Amino acid sequence: MNYLRILFFGDVVGAIGRQALVKVLPELKKKFNPDLTIANAENLAHGSGVTEQTLNELIRAGVDVFTGGNHSWSNPLGVPIYTDPSWTNRIIVPTNFGGAQGGNNWIVRNVNGTNVLITNLMGQLFSHSETRSPFTELDSILNHERVRDTRVRVVDLHAEATAEKEAFGHYADGRVSAVLGTHTHVATADAKILNNGTGYVTDIGRCGSYDSVVGFEKKAAIKRFLSGINGGYELEKTGTAEINGVCLTVDSATGKAVSLDQIREIVAI
Repeated sequence: MNYLRILFFGDVVGAIGRQALVKVLPELKKKFNPDLTIANAENLAHGSGVTEQTLNELIRAGVDVFTGGNHSWSNPLGVPIYTDPSWTNRIIVPTNFGGAQGGNNWIVRNVNGTNVLITNLMGQLFSHSETRSPFTELDSILNHERVRDTRVRVVDLHAEATAEKEAFGHYADGRVSAVLGTHTHVATADAKILNNGTGYVTDIGRCGSYDSVVGFEKKAAIKRFLSGINGGYELEKTGTAEINGVCLTVDSATGKAVSLDQIREIVAI
């Protein structure tokens, strides 16, 4: 029996998140020996979108594929990357999001002889009013001729509401290898294998500042709630960071998840 092992890291928030992931990834790769490494990058460049420089920083560290979210298009320097052919097999974004400005929401990569579907979908609840249903969007992707013969299928569901994420997990159960939640930046303690073989976790969590509010500087965040004014979030530049991820092991013949282990590392930056 052949197994495929995938490391997936939650939203990488700013420089401190990038530096922390770069610092711990070599040891995590030694420990888990992954065939594929994925990270959510919507907050990669100073907490908002991506740049070529920040993506390459993590590629050099060993990240193979990047997913995104509602903030993927927030940095003008990063927007052209999503439609650049040289990045096609590296980065995806949730194009069912109502504010999407180009890009692909799925790719198929050959990993050690096994085709792997990686797709990125946005939840509808508390989202842009024009966001399309991730449920029907998944159906469309799985019906695509390039996808039908893939067995290993990984979904990054970038969504706010836990109920929507759980409902989606059960809807996808048995049809994908894993539904891995991102977006809230707070890890949930519910990693499990659903009845029909799909690995599921409501939210992986963040790679970012530990002493913070969802990875951002806590005083600025508290001020927003006290004032009722949506001022800009600030980012910590140094200090303690946390790395949250999962290690997914899949039977490459059946596409069913064998195990889903949560990862949490605390590191000084």
